[in-house]
Amino acid sequence: MSIGTFAFITIALFMVHEFEEIILVRRYIEKYSSDNRYHDEIFIAGQDHYPSTAAIAAMIGEEFIVACLILFSGVIFDSIETVTAIFIAYILHLILHIREAFIFTGWAPGSRTAVFTMPLNAITLYAIFATQHIDYLKLVILTVVLSAVVLINLQLLYRLSGKIEPFIQMIAYYMVSRASIVRQLAPADLIDLC
Repeated sequence: MSIGTFAFITIALFMVHEFEEIILVRRYIEKYSSDNRYHDEIFIAGQDHYPSTAAIAAMIGEEFIVACLILFSGVIFDSIETVTAIFIAYILHLILHIREAFIFTGWAPGSRTAVFTMPLNAITLYAIFATQHIDYLKLVILTVVLSAVVLINLQLLYRLSGKIEPFIQMIAYYMVSRASIVRQLAPADLIDLC
C-alpha cells in the first residue's frame, strides 16, 4: 500500500472515533457529572472544556485539519515515518479511552470506537511495518514531536473553549438572521442581490 493509502486509513479511523465523541460527550457529561464515582473520568473532569456539542465539533474540526496537514506533509514528502508517527499518537489516544472503559462503569464517549477499531489499527500498523521501509530513529523522534504538537494543540483548544462557544453562537445568530432576511425578500429582490 502507498503512503497516501495509510494516511487515508489513519484519518478515516480517527474521524469515526471523533464522531462518537461529538455525538455523546455532552449527554455523557449531563448524565454523570453529579456522580462522584466519575469525578476523575476525562470528560467529567474536563467538562468545562466541552460547553456544547457545537463547540466540541468545532474543536474536533480543528484537530481534523491539523491531522490532515500533518498527514498531507507525510504524503508530499514521501515520509511514511510522519504518517506512522501520527498514527501511533492516535493509537496511544485510543488506549487512554480503552483504559477509561475499564476503570469507569459503562462506556465513555470514544471508548466504543476505541475498542472496536483497535484491531483495524493493529492490522494497519502491522501492514505499515511489513510493507514499508522505516527509519526507526526518525519514527521515534517524529512520534514524540508530533504527539507533543497534538497535545499542545489540544491544550490550546481547551484554553480557548470558553471563547469558541460565544463565537459559534455569534455565527449561528448571524446565519439565522441572514436566512430570515432572505426569506422575507421577494424573488425580484433576490435577483438584485445577485
